Amino acid sequence: MQLHSLPSTSGPRLGVIAGRHAWPRAVDRNRFRRLVREAFRVLQHRLQPRDYLVRARNPQRAAPDAAEIKKLLLAWCKTETERQA
Repeated sequence: MQLHSLPSTSGPRLGVIAGRHAWPRAVDRNRFRRLVREAFRVLQHRLQPRDYLVRARNPQRAAPDAAEIKKLLLAWCKTETERQA
């Protein structure tokens, strides 16, 4: 997975890209999108006002994992606060 961000004039916003290449089954792609949106909803108060884009790049070995997605967004929260300190 990749996480990109750009400065935004409004609050934190989210975009999700999950193509057929990452997960051939639609049910897995939809699960990935749901998990990313839920992790973002829980963490958005800790995020900077930026546009975030989460992208599933390479073929994934297993179904989407909520813990991995949350870990990715938490790592982004930490790097954002470290940059400001």
